[in-house]
Amino acid sequence: MSESLLQIASPILADAVRARLQAVYEQVPGVSCDGCDNPGKCCWLTEEEMADDYATMYPLYAIEYANIVDYVRAHFDADRQRALLDVVDERPQRCPFLTESGGCSIHPVRPLTCRTYGVLNEVAQVETVAASVKGKLSQHWISSFLSTERYTVCDLTVLKDAEKVDAHMQTMVAFGYERELIEMSDTVDWLDADRQVMFEKITGKKGPIRWTWGGFNALAQSSLSRVKKHFENVWKTSFLGE
Repeated sequence: MSESLLQIASPILADAVRARLQAVYEQVPGVSCDGCDNPGKCCWLTEEEMADDYATMYPLYAIEYANIVDYVRAHFDADRQRALLDVVDERPQRCPFLTESGGCSIHPVRPLTCRTYGVLNEVAQVETVAASVKGKLSQHWISSFLSTERYTVCDLTVLKDAEKVDAHMQTMVAFGYERELIEMSDTVDWLDADRQVMFEKITGKKGPIRWTWGGFNALAQSSLSRVKKHFENVWKTSFLGE
């Protein structure tokens, strides 16, 4: 565990920062997956999906990564912590947080991409929202919204907070959640000085704003000597890091 993010005093995030993140999450309508006949299937890729470059855990924001690390260190024993923090595969076939029964072991701190999955039940709902903002928002935003949200509908979820849906979809198409999380990720210091200097030298940026769990781990959890030796190639071959 030496020379890794684990040496940083826990928790990484201050209470005020965590509260701000939670306020963002609370805008997302809750859903229930109790009606699913195969719990966890959306968190486990088929061989065909793997071949088509799908991801089990889409990129999360740096602020979310730090939040999950705090949760893992507070709620799991040392062996489980190490198993989760040793995951460096950018695109594992199975989400590392998926339980044997198909549940989520970090459900209270799951990232935005997991919270928004399955809020809508039909593709037509996504297209209606996109049509409602045509000419009002950037066409690039609308196209990005459509290309993402068309694939996150689920006809098996049960909506818990119907009163939040309209505001939620307007926030989604305007990338309101993302802009808030980018700002938060850009201001929180979660990397040690050596890794931050190295990352900036390689990329010209302070740190990754969005990546997968495994990608963040490759930078933050491996020994510093290993990071210095291998990270530049890891970043160059990444296709989900931002």
